Amino acid sequence: MTTDGSDHGEDAAGTRIFTHYVRSLDTEGPPEPNLLAAVREALRTVLVGELRRRGLWNAPPSYLGVYGCATWAEGLDELVAEFHAFVFVDRLRSLQAQLAVKPNVDGLVSLNVRHFLHERQREHDPLGAQVFQVLQAAVRGAVAAGELSVLAGDDRIRNDTVLGFQPDADPTAPVGADLRSLVARWNDDLLPDLVTLRGRRQEEVEERLRQHLARLSGAGIAAFRFKDLIDPLKADARRRWAALLEPAAGEAGVERGDDEASRMVHLVRPDTGFEERQLFRYLVACVLAAVERLSVSAGTRGYLTTLWQFLRVEAAGGGTQEGEGRLSRRRIAELLGIPRDRLPELYETLGRLLQGCRAANSGKPSVTALVQGSMPNDRREVAP
Repeated sequence: MTTDGSDHGEDAAGTRIFTHYVRSLDTEGPPEPNLLAAVREALRTVLVGELRRRGLWNAPPSYLGVYGCATWAEGLDELVAEFHAFVFVDRLRSLQAQLAVKPNVDGLVSLNVRHFLHERQREHDPLGAQVFQVLQAAVRGAVAAGELSVLAGDDRIRNDTVLGFQPDADPTAPVGADLRSLVARWNDDLLPDLVTLRGRRQEEVEERLRQHLARLSGAGIAAFRFKDLIDPLKADARRRWAALLEPAAGEAGVERGDDEASRMVHLVRPDTGFEERQLFRYLVACVLAAVERLSVSAGTRGYLTTLWQFLRVEAAGGGTQEGEGRLSRRRIAELLGIPRDRLPELYETLGRLLQGCRAANSGKPSVTALVQGSMPNDRREVAP
């Protein structure tokens, strides 16, 4: 039996399949085909269970970096193959070291599925990961302040955590059908800040979320699961974000100023290759770090961080692919709360920082597929 209480880690003879497999990799030659097939099937079971637990089973596989398929019925084999490499290639030495002091590693393999999916979602679904992180921080703050109590489940605040406004509230009480619609309406107040803000300004969003949480008690809701909050909040945020990124009818892709073409930093989603995904992550982190080092006012740094985060989330959603409509400068300014006349200098600064990050990456595989239109000599995006 594995640590999550299931028996998928044992074969018909009661052998711990993952432990047996790791031991077999100590020998010369490839693993037995039947053993490899059994391991893949066990990994498949673990992944499906965790996808369901995280509410991702019915989500598009692209949220976890599996593209070209609409459902997990089509894309699960690719995810299993990548998880196999994540555990039994990248972490093989660690597993073998654990077997030197422990009788089995099946529980450790099952635990790694959580790390694997967390990393994939954070990389490929930054919007969902950001909403989860901010709501989790707000709930933890409310618990620490005595505004909420953990009634059941993981006290670190996970999907299965049950929370209540009184420590003796009934954790099994039904939450009512109106909770989903109540939570979804929070985004009237929270977006786009929920997605784009960082640092101290993110703490302001967390405080606003705590105020929304407190109002649930007045709506007659005594107890609820964290999952009852995060699922409708993420679903509605995704829907609204997609709608925001749809260009208005008749609106130019990028507006021009008087007698000049606007240049725009254009960050596009990486392809499915591992190296390209790693480079995409490097560029995002490199520019954010460079923004923090700039000698600029706190307000300008906030604008730069917000704009870069917007570009990152927009790219992950696939809404800025070649040939698709793009938002105007006016719409971006309204959406992000940035003065419209500041956008050209902000784009120019981000472009300069991006050039530095690309230069620092020289000698590594090409990143031209990741970033377009960022520098003065690149293609200009102009209104038709």
